[in-house]
Amino acid sequence: MQRLLRAILILGAILMHQYGHSQCPNVVWSDEFSGTSLDQSKWNYQTGTGCDIGICGWGNNELQYYQEDQVSVNNGTLKITAAKENYRGSKYTSGRINTKGKGDFTYGEVSNTGRYEARIKLPAGMGLWPAFWMLSTNEPYGGWPQSGELDIMEFVGARPDEILGTIHYGDPYPNNQFQGNSYFIDGAYPDAFHEFAVEWEPGEIRWFMDGILFSTKTPADVAPYNWPFDQDFHFLLNVAVGGNLGGPVDDAIFPATMEVDYVRVLDGFKPYIAGDPVVENQASGVVYTIGNTGGGTSINWSVPSGATIVSGQGTSEVTVDFGSASGPVSATINDGCTVYDLAIAVEVEPAFVYEFSFENFDDPATATYTFSTGTLNEVSNPAANAVNGSALSGQYTRNSAEQYDVLVYSVTNITDGSQYSEKQKKFYADVYTDAPVGTEILLQLETSTATSTNYPTGRHSRYVATITETNNWHRLAFDLLDRPDQGAADNDIISMILLFDSNSFTGDTYYFDNLDSYTADGGGANIPPTVSITAPADGSGYDQGASITIEATASDADGTVSQVTFLADGNAIGTDNSAPYSINWTVPLGTTTLTAVATDNENASTTSAGVSVTGNATGSATHVEVSSVVTGTISAGQGNKYGSATVTVVDNLGNPVGGALVSGTFSGTYNESASGTTNAQGVTVIQTTATAKGGVTVNFCVDDVSASGLIYDAGQDPYHCSGARVRGLEINTERPAGLKVFPNPVGNRLRWTLGGFGESVDLRILDQHGKQLLQLDGSRLSADISKLAPGVYYLLAEGGQRREQIRFTKGR
Repeated sequence: MQRLLRAILILGAILMHQYGHSQCPNVVWSDEFSGTSLDQSKWNYQTGTGCDIGICGWGNNELQYYQEDQVSVNNGTLKITAAKENYRGSKYTSGRINTKGKGDFTYGEVSNTGRYEARIKLPAGMGLWPAFWMLSTNEPYGGWPQSGELDIMEFVGARPDEILGTIHYGDPYPNNQFQGNSYFIDGAYPDAFHEFAVEWEPGEIRWFMDGILFSTKTPADVAPYNWPFDQDFHFLLNVAVGGNLGGPVDDAIFPATMEVDYVRVLDGFKPYIAGDPVVENQASGVVYTIGNTGGGTSINWSVPSGATIVSGQGTSEVTVDFGSASGPVSATINDGCTVYDLAIAVEVEPAFVYEFSFENFDDPATATYTFSTGTLNEVSNPAANAVNGSALSGQYTRNSAEQYDVLVYSVTNITDGSQYSEKQKKFYADVYTDAPVGTEILLQLETSTATSTNYPTGRHSRYVATITETNNWHRLAFDLLDRPDQGAADNDIISMILLFDSNSFTGDTYYFDNLDSYTADGGGANIPPTVSITAPADGSGYDQGASITIEATASDADGTVSQVTFLADGNAIGTDNSAPYSINWTVPLGTTTLTAVATDNENASTTSAGVSVTGNATGSATHVEVSSVVTGTISAGQGNKYGSATVTVVDNLGNPVGGALVSGTFSGTYNESASGTTNAQGVTVIQTTATAKGGVTVNFCVDDVSASGLIYDAGQDPYHCSGARVRGLEINTERPAGLKVFPNPVGNRLRWTLGGFGESVDLRILDQHGKQLLQLDGSRLSADISKLAPGVYYLLAEGGQRREQIRFTKGR
């Protein structure tokens, strides 16, 4: 009968496809629970503790004994009840059912698009762990988790405002893998029915709560492991008690019942809404979208009081500017099949103002460094800009051998942890890194009950920030992720832990600074002014020596602006005390970052975003040159690394050359030829095809540079494979390159940063033939090179068993 049903459904799908079925989803399997007992033509009972199949406690140290009596159907819903009662050695009973052999599905069963949904009212209480999930029916790739587990919804009673959507995959236990996302609501899930769903198609699974998209997973997310979600899966519904995720049990909560209104499989998708559920006060440019709509769909949006739809009303995407009021961003959608009302409850955070700094490296810290698995150093700011112009910063290099690398501080000034978890206060930090955009940094608060082996005990709360820029200082806000231990005392916070790219084996370096606490503005605090540079435009280029006007706008919401000071690379170049704010400035050679600092009548100040301006040498370029080669590694996952070479190409005037084809040869751990084309900044990152683990040595030399209209003279290039003037400068990529110069090209003052060279550094400037021209003071971070003629030079640093050389160009 099962085969006949499937054949009929497939035939129906073919016919519907032939007649244009593409928009309205159809229910192809369901249980509406309209009877008085469980429909055993669709469901199987599962009983016991799992010991009969070799997984006592169901593989999760669960405490319940599953019984048929704990499953009932009446008044239009399925009910699974957990109870406090002794039965065959267990202290609790509950229920678990599945559709294995009676309802097995791949994608949409009759098509390659399917939706799996259930409307559920979750039970409340600490220690409960209800779930709506799927397992592989035939396990074609092996036992759990190799053939996959798809958790449509899991709920932990101790965290009433959060549900989880997760996939399990990878190697057999204990090397199994899993990943997923949470969705929080303002309130508690057990207070009402909610619809939980996934949409499943080849190569992608999407999770929804009440029509809100909150997670998407693809094969790229599980690589290099197999994506097992291309075979038959079946449903499971259960309420577990205790266990690895359920945690400690409060016996006062029993009996506790999960109610299920329906379970359905559809052969297509429904419209959904997506966007940020939490935004900053006065946030602007926030985008919300409606997905899974076709032509002819009508959409009408509405937003909270004080918010404005800037663009997109009537379309599937709107841009919203918020005020200070929270409320729903909602849409009514008519797709010709059904009218849907979808909404995201958006929390607008209070305005936060600076309170104090835990660590900023220029002033005494209020947090005490305790321990790290990686390496923390206090170093010079690697690239000061408008976001962070401090002289010093922290340099943290992640330990690639540690999956959960930690940087631990002791704290005494977090006297009430709930102020952070309830968003009365917030953590901020400035970060500069070459780690990829999207990399997460976790901040975890711990109490005295936490040990290295008893997670989640003592983990009061976790906060997450996401890298949005590479190789540029940017300010990150840490948002609440979860509260692993709901019972952790608010007044016992003793540790603050930073986890850079947790659950990975990367070895990236992170510069961080101004790790601060902010507090919600109750209305009495002074609001700092706002300021922005309006001219010149970011990325502008001028001839060296040109005189330009720098202009800025500034305002103060609760006072007046007393002055605006303009800076070039952090150095003041002029001040204007009245609007319109402007100064005249002569453009030097090379790239300069301009910023403006506005100060108000209460002496509060704000620094603008930086504007980059490049002064170009005049004349006609004739030659192309390689100005630097920096080798390193790029993560390939699972501890593997690609070798990389970042090559910068300029012309003989010091201007970047885009579109140049650079070919060269890797040596050391990697031995292969590779090539790349420079971008508009004259930079290309060339990567090996081979990977390696552990400590690696990456060398790279240039075979040829081809640039339209410009000559490449290999004989004058010390990076050329036959020149060998940089031979022997092998870099162990377990430690990052510690020598950097800026700006490059440079005018009359060269600046650099040093890391990993020890206390005594021999620092020299060489010409292209290796002749020493200047001996520099290794204890300083800049030097006057005005006596050098325009041309190409090398800065050589030696110290602490480290030797590095970098090429730079001096302009006129």
